[in-house]
Amino acid sequence: MREILRGVGFLLHVPGAMALVSLPIAWWGDERWGTVGLLVTAAVSLIPAQVLIWVTRGPTEFYRYQSMLIAAISWLLITMIGAIPFFISAHIAPPSMEAATAFFRYPAHSFFESVSGFTSTGLTVVAAASELPHHIQWWRSFIQWIGGIGVILLLLAVIPAERGAINLYFSEARDEKILPTVKSTVQAIWAIYVGYTLIGIGLLWFAGEPLWRAINHAMAAISTGGFTITDDGIANASAQVKLAYVPIMLVGAISFLVHYRMVVQRVRFRALWQLLEVRVFVYVLVFGSLILWVHRWLVSGAGDPVNSLVLWVSAMTASGVASVDLTTVDNASLLLLLVGLAMGGMAGSAAGGIKHLRVGLLFKDVIGQLRRLRATPHEVVVLRYNGNRITPEEMAALGHTALRLVSVFILLWLAGVFLMLYWMPEDVPLSYIFFDTASAIFNNGLGVGIAGPELDSGSALVMSMLMLLGRLEVFPLLLLVAFFLGRR
Repeated sequence: MREILRGVGFLLHVPGAMALVSLPIAWWGDERWGTVGLLVTAAVSLIPAQVLIWVTRGPTEFYRYQSMLIAAISWLLITMIGAIPFFISAHIAPPSMEAATAFFRYPAHSFFESVSGFTSTGLTVVAAASELPHHIQWWRSFIQWIGGIGVILLLLAVIPAERGAINLYFSEARDEKILPTVKSTVQAIWAIYVGYTLIGIGLLWFAGEPLWRAINHAMAAISTGGFTITDDGIANASAQVKLAYVPIMLVGAISFLVHYRMVVQRVRFRALWQLLEVRVFVYVLVFGSLILWVHRWLVSGAGDPVNSLVLWVSAMTASGVASVDLTTVDNASLLLLLVGLAMGGMAGSAAGGIKHLRVGLLFKDVIGQLRRLRATPHEVVVLRYNGNRITPEEMAALGHTALRLVSVFILLWLAGVFLMLYWMPEDVPLSYIFFDTASAIFNNGLGVGIAGPELDSGSALVMSMLMLLGRLEVFPLLLLVAFFLGRR
């Protein structure tokens, strides 16, 4: 228990430090009343964090089981603390800001917004984001930007290396190391992430976005989150602005390992093409956008390739940036988008979803089994995986591991739909409930209107839990439940 409390103490510093960093934004926006919520957030975060660090001082090593519990407990507490600026600002806002922040007076709505931000999902209860105070606009973008890369990675980049840091690293749904040590890996990831963020800001600004919007939207796009500071996403943006979002969203959904190999090691694309996940990513991008565009053109005459491309990229990268109003989209297009958002981006990226690696492993496993069934008694069947030769049995082991997680995701998604039916009005189409709950658990952010100012508190809590389950890839939170039930 001491190790768990110490790990939680370390991670509780994150929202406090973020709140202190955000204080100048409230001052710059002439919203000094907004500093109250940020200062309370810092106090609620940093004081318990320091107490936990002090009472658990001494040599510490985090094992895998403990690290997953630390991740689950910390993410729950951090998202609760992250809701404080929304909640307090809504209660002390001046009359000119009361209408814009009224929905944050409800704790469930503030918690929902915080969870959606930290999990880089992007579903929101905000109706008019352009009318929000500047410090709240920033806080939404900031928590999403930090959440995209992970609060644990932020901590590991700045604290001295603890024994067992590798287990903390992997507990946040990370699958690979770039460099020999965890600290060097985390610092490399942060350098890549910050660099791409700055490039994204410049790209959007150059495309015609105002600087404040470019900063917030680039942070949202690179973290594959869907928060914007406009009321309609980018639906009314120019074609060149919409196209500027595409590379930023794609970069956020590509594995940091692939980025490191391309940018630092200068590995050629031909070598990267041997990686199964890279091929799946490219195939999904090309064929998915073409299918969506052709379908929309044939069915409704909405043949604008820019909107179709942005919409598909937003779905497959879990970015949640809407280029059109999804309530006007036909059911078949929603189904295509549902497939894209369920697959998500690459493993080891900022994106959510099942991940293209697992999708590729499932297809490879099926191909391997078919080839083994067709083989003659003395024929040796060999499959290629990431440039290596493996047997169908080895591929089956990888495929079954992926299938277990996919199955858990699907079961939790269906359970979420079932629970949502208790709070949803009867006139809400079932397809809309399926779509938005999938968007929650796969951390996408595209929505058809279920999430909004009218969202019931019970529905908000259900969707919040789905977002947390998706961000941590289920098992840390399930371990936490088992821990409280007294089962290791």
